[in-house]
Order: sequence, then structure tokens, then C-alpha cells
Amino acid sequence: MLQRLRKPLPYMRLGTGLGILALLSVNASSVYALFNHASDRDLLVVFFQITVICGLSFAIHYLSLSTKFPSFVVAIFFGLVAQPLLNPIISHPDSMGALVGIGATMILFGGGLETPLRNFRKLFWKINSLSFIGLFLTALLLSYVTWYFGWWVGTPISVMAAILLGSALASTDPAAIIPVLKYLRFNNRETKDIIVAESALTDVTGSLLTIMFLSLLSGGVVVATIWQGYQSLFTIEALELLVKEVFFGLLFGGLGYLLLELLLRLKQRSRREYGVDAAFFIFVPMISFTAAVAFGGSGYLAAFIAGLLFSMTEKLQDTEHFFNHTVDGFMKPVIFLLLGTLVDLRSLIDYAALGIGAAFVFMFIIRPLTVWISLGPTIFFKKNGLTWREIWFISSVRETGAIPAMLLVTIVSMNIGNLEGLVAVGMWIILATLVIQPPLTPVIANWLKIGTPIKEDDEGELHLNGSDAFVVLGSRGHSHQKRLPYVIDWAARRGIGKVVLLLCLEDDYSPESFKELEAEAIKQFETINQEREAAGQVAIKFSIVGRSGFLQENIDAIASTENNVIAIFVGRKVLDYRLSEIKRLAVPLFFLD
Repeated sequence: MLQRLRKPLPYMRLGTGLGILALLSVNASSVYALFNHASDRDLLVVFFQITVICGLSFAIHYLSLSTKFPSFVVAIFFGLVAQPLLNPIISHPDSMGALVGIGATMILFGGGLETPLRNFRKLFWKINSLSFIGLFLTALLLSYVTWYFGWWVGTPISVMAAILLGSALASTDPAAIIPVLKYLRFNNRETKDIIVAESALTDVTGSLLTIMFLSLLSGGVVVATIWQGYQSLFTIEALELLVKEVFFGLLFGGLGYLLLELLLRLKQRSRREYGVDAAFFIFVPMISFTAAVAFGGSGYLAAFIAGLLFSMTEKLQDTEHFFNHTVDGFMKPVIFLLLGTLVDLRSLIDYAALGIGAAFVFMFIIRPLTVWISLGPTIFFKKNGLTWREIWFISSVRETGAIPAMLLVTIVSMNIGNLEGLVAVGMWIILATLVIQPPLTPVIANWLKIGTPIKEDDEGELHLNGSDAFVVLGSRGHSHQKRLPYVIDWAARRGIGKVVLLLCLEDDYSPESFKELEAEAIKQFETINQEREAAGQVAIKFSIVGRSGFLQENIDAIASTENNVIAIFVGRKVLDYRLSEIKRLAVPLFFLD
């Protein structure tokens, strides 16, 4: 009974938060009237706007916890309600465009950092097929669907609006996809890698396509039909623009990477991190973007390439945490907040039929069709091909998030005109993909038998407490075999008599594989102890712990709850892009090759 009573509480808190915000918004004029008698009123308004955005970002995160609504969706609702409070930003397109552009640059740079270059190279052709052929077909088909469907339901939109809707919404979103996939154990890890890498790259190609359309349309190119608009991409003028965008984007992205390597060289001389390291880390994507745009290139491509080429190390752990918190806690909520402020509620209602109808066609017809066209031929590959089940699963992942939202805001900030309904339809499609598809993903993966949901551990919290101090070696496979002697020697030289091997097999887990690794580890421990005893040294105590869930989650639990743990050892690359999820590290974390 008590559990039933608790379930509505998160939604009640969310409703209360929206109600308080609505009350403030209704009285926004009275709030701003407080600044009228100040000599520096404009400065106070700017400060207040920043205060509102930061406060709402904080509230959105905590109020969306324990609800079924993704935080992005909650941010859009808060933006709708907060329109009067944020009106000073909305009424200044240049300021809004700059704020959104900075956020997009940071997000794309982070997307590059989160995409392991090794996986990107290995799956190059599959990823590029989805991110170029698939994205272009997605944009084209969505443009036709929104234009024709608009006439059919009685709320037509212009050809220009349909073209820009198609290009802006064509990319998938890693920020929305990664949290869903992280709780799935895949039979073939490549399936997950393809989806994540595609979402990162389509953010760039979708931005590039939208910017090309904006450049051509604002440059005086007149289009009367959807096909004529897309044909304009195949002219000499468009080709020159594309080559320039890509060349300077790659060039200054590479230079940004070299700047990051310079920072890493400086860190090799010092084991400490400083606050200015984070400043430099933000400086790199910003200067890459600025330089690329100054020369006519794609600033977003430059930011992405700088992040893609660079590999994070433990020497920049604090810097990475700061960057991820800035992007996740501020930049992404701001984009969705501003998207919500741009929508007129009446317009949202008027375009509901068009937006919802287009969203379902987008998710369940256009996405599968374009994925099968892009990846279908790989079924016949003898080596590194995909199965029909894997292709169907990839076609079911279609979350649309931060970068499409940013592109919509950017389009509105340019005041092109004749784009009525663009934001309303775009918002319906974004909302639908963020609300409908995440719950379906684990169900479809299980149904297709390509992966299974990772459930909460039945054993409860991880407890290793005892009277002995010990060190922990974390492993997701066989890598502990070459690292174990070093860890034991490290512990013994410091008078620590116990080593715990933490095995978290994640995607590769099966009872048979765990038993096999456990038997190998026991044999290796016994062999090392025999060698130690033969050399007159004290045998090391050991234990082997097998855990479900992710390695970084178990490390986080150990680091925050175990009083006797002295140090934790992991492989240098074992945490992928998930290092930022270790938030309660209270003991040293050492990385081994």
C-alpha cells in the first residue's frame, strides 16, 4: 500500500514545480518591474535571465527523476510555461542564436569524445552509410511527409518549412540513445557501437545539411517544390559550399586535436590537474568552431572532429567530469528550454494532427525504410555482416534530441520568414520520439533476441567489508590475467595482504563464461602464491567477486561504501566513455595498460 502511495509522488512534485513556474510567469511583468528603478536595469535583466536558466536546469533534472518522462521532455514543458520569464532572450535572436550555438558546439565536441575512434574505424562503412545515405533519405522523405500530410489534415506548411524540418530532424541523438542502450546486454557489441557512432555522426551531417539549405535559401535560391529544393544540393554552387564546409571543418578540427594533444603533453609533466585545464578544454572546440566558420567551413564538424581524434586519459579526469557536467547539466537543458519558449501553445494545438501523424510515419515507416536501404546489403557480407534481426533493431532506434532542437532554434533565430508551423511540428516529432521509443527499445531487443535488459542485481549492494585492508582489480574479461601480478606486487610492497578481483562481464556475460574466468583466476592466484612462498614471501589472500551490471557502477559502489579498500585498479580503456559515471570516488583509481 505504501509503495502505491509513493508512485504518484514524483508526478505530484513535477506538477507542483510547473505550477510554481506558471505563477511566476504570469507575474513576470511585476518581476521585471522591480528592476525599472535601477540605473543598470539591462545588466540586472541579463543576470536574472541566467539565474532563471540555471535554476530551471537544476529543477528539471531533479523533478524528472523517478518519472517516466525524460528530462528533455520535461525541459520542453518548462520552456512552454516559462515563456514570459525568458522573453528578453526570445526577443533577441542574436543572443539566443549565440547561446544555442555554444551549446551545440560543446555537445558535438562531447559526442566526438564519446565515440571511440577504434570502433569508428572498424565500422566506418556501416556508420557512414547510415549517416550520409540514410540521413539524406530520411530528410527527403520527412520533408515530403510533412508537406503532403499538412495539406491532407488542413494545416499546410510551406515548402521551405518542410525542407528545413526534414534536414533539422534527420539526425538521431546520442544523449537520448546512450542512456537507453547502457542497460542492454547485446549478443553482438557492434550493434550498439553502430547506433552510438551513427547518432554522433548524424548530428554533424544533419547540421551540415541544414546549414547548406539555410545558406542556399537565404542566398536567394527560390524553390517551388520539395524535389527542387533537394536538387539545389547537386548544383556547382552547392558542391563548392559543401567542399568548403567540409575542408575547413576537417582542417580546424585537426588543429583543435593538436591543441588537445599539447594539453596532454603538459599534463605528462605534472600529475596534478588545474582549473585552467577545464578552461582550455572548452577553449579548443570554441576556437575550432570560430576558425572554421571564419574561413567558410563547418564549425560543428570542426568541434566534432577535434573530439573524435582525441582520446581521454586519467590525466584529465577532473577536466572531463567538469566538461560533462557543464554539457549535461546546463547546455542540453538550455536548448530544450529555449525550444519550448519558441512554441505558441495555440500553434502547438493547431498542428497537433500534422505533428503526431508525421511522427508516427517518421518512426515506424521512414526510419526502418532508410536503415534497410543503408544496411540491408550487409546481410550478404560473409565477414562483418549484419543479421536481419540486428538491422530491424537499429531501425527501431530513432530518438531525436538536442542537435535537432538546436537546429530548429537556430532556424527561428535567423528570421527567414514563411516558416509557420515549423517549430510546432518539430516539437511534436521530438516529443514523440523521446516518449514512445525509449520504453520500446529493450522490449524490441528482447523480442528480436539480439540482447537482454540488464536487471538490477538480486544480491543487493556490494559488500566486501572485513577486517583486512585490500585492493581491487576490476575486469570485464581476460585482461586481469596480465595485470594481476602487478597489482599483487603493488599491494604486497605496501603491506596490504589481500586482493579482490571484481569481474563484471557486462555484454559478454553468461554463467559459463563467468565460471571459466573464475577458474582461470583461482588457478592464477594459486600459482602466484606458490611462487611467493617458494621465494620466502607471504602468500596473498584473495577473493573473486562476480557482479551483474556495469563495471563503473560497481566501482562507484565500492569506492563510496567500502571502508577497507585502499586502491582500485582498472584497464586504461576499460571504462570507455563512461568514466564520468563514477561520481563518488573516495579512493585512488589507477589505470593499467
